[in-house]
Amino acid sequence: MKEGRDIIAESPAFLSALAMARKVAESCSNVLITGESGTGKEVVAKFIHEQSPRNSRGFIALNCAAIPDHLLESELFGYARGAFTGATTNKIGLFEEAEGGTLFLDEIADLELNLQAKILRVLQERKIKRLGENTLRPINIRVIAATHENLHRAVQTKKFREDLFFRLNVISINVPSLRDRREDILPLANHFVQKFSITNEKKILGFTPAANEFLMQQQWPGNVRELENRIERAVVLSMNSHIEMDDLHPQVGALTLQKQNTLNFINGKVDESSKILSMEEMTQLYIEYALSLNKGAKEKTARDLGIDRKTLYRKLGKRHPTL
Repeated sequence: MKEGRDIIAESPAFLSALAMARKVAESCSNVLITGESGTGKEVVAKFIHEQSPRNSRGFIALNCAAIPDHLLESELFGYARGAFTGATTNKIGLFEEAEGGTLFLDEIADLELNLQAKILRVLQERKIKRLGENTLRPINIRVIAATHENLHRAVQTKKFREDLFFRLNVISINVPSLRDRREDILPLANHFVQKFSITNEKKILGFTPAANEFLMQQQWPGNVRELENRIERAVVLSMNSHIEMDDLHPQVGALTLQKQNTLNFINGKVDESSKILSMEEMTQLYIEYALSLNKGAKEKTARDLGIDRKTLYRKLGKRHPTL
């Protein structure tokens, strides 16, 4: 069953989450979406927006973990000319940009406590104040927040404000992991085959029986995002009308020549023909390599590398500005 533009759902677990999303869409209440990374929390948030009376206005999404703390406030609230060095014009923030529509705050648990307090005030008063201004501006938006973290635990450890938690958690929707919605694996995989066959101008009809079995046997720790990534790469690599099991193996074609040269350098096997990379290039490529080994799981990759997730996002963003 296809629900909306990007949602493939046959499993009872995911259909139950969608049923709840459809129920709350008509209301104006804040919604908290929980679930592991890559499960499709933003997709569910968009589904709520599209099913709501606000669907003719904007859906504005912000990943709170992807923007440095000192920039988040101006991104959300906007600023007046002269508010700080470099503020040469007035700029509206995302609260105003989402007027009449929906503001989706992903990875809400990554907000610093000071900014949590300011967002709480916005949710209470439905007014915002741009940086450098004293004027209160009324807003009419719906806030949908999402996190892969346990906010109950974050509240207990004083990393997340309890009052903000209750403001956001008016209605809670948990998006199940892919291993808990196995009925959706093959329908999703076939959807991605069609999608990437069109974008890559290839004629791939589906999967061999062995490839289907391989897909069903995987645990997919990166969830739908990992599955989509694996299928896209398989479509690009496949030379046949049907994707075979070997096309789906995570190590097939995983390293480009430049990445291999970097690994050779690390292992002391670099030769004269290998390009010498800068330290920044090496760092970024090694992070990407670690990310591929962890099947796209950013939190685990950051933990393995001994850095926080915001640093990981920042370093990846230098190479991929759209991340």
